[in-house]
Amino acid sequence: MTYDGDMSATTRLVVLGAVHRFQPAHGYFLRRELMTWHIDEWANIQPGSVYNALRSLENDGLLAENGTETAGNRPERTTYRMTKEGEIELLRMLRDTLWTVEVFDTKPVMVLTSFMFALQREEVLAGLLHRVTEIDARIASNTYRIGDLSASTSPPRYVREIFELATARLRGEQQWAREVSERIRAGDYVFAGEAG
Repeated sequence: MTYDGDMSATTRLVVLGAVHRFQPAHGYFLRRELMTWHIDEWANIQPGSVYNALRSLENDGLLAENGTETAGNRPERTTYRMTKEGEIELLRMLRDTLWTVEVFDTKPVMVLTSFMFALQREEVLAGLLHRVTEIDARIASNTYRIGDLSASTSPPRYVREIFELATARLRGEQQWAREVSERIRAGDYVFAGEAG
């Protein structure tokens, strides 16, 4: 199976997750729903790209046409559902995102938060605990990088601020991971395999 290399991983995961959540769903509904999440602001996904993503994911065998809908004088709309391959790909991408800390990019963890319900509660808790530990390691690494920059005469001294900013962002994500873990342990949200 080949995948469209032109679509960002973020767009791919968002559209797969949204179809999983609302299936069967058509492009206009998904676009409208995702805009209420301000997806264009934090994931840099433009409204029109939802339609292209649906077609591309269908071509990749991850989505399938479910049928068409017509309401009033509106044009006919194609609805989509997940295929078995699409379900597997969604879970793979969510797990990759859950267990991987990005130092400079917040999009993956925001997408994870949007669709973590597709995973089991215990897995999300284990992944969040891992993130807390991994972030400690990334912060330590940034400290050494700042030391390297200070000792070098080549890069401008203000380049260290990139790593200072990344460290501050990581500390914020770490605090969030601890707090959301507490809420999840307390029973907030509904996850895969739970009645909701």
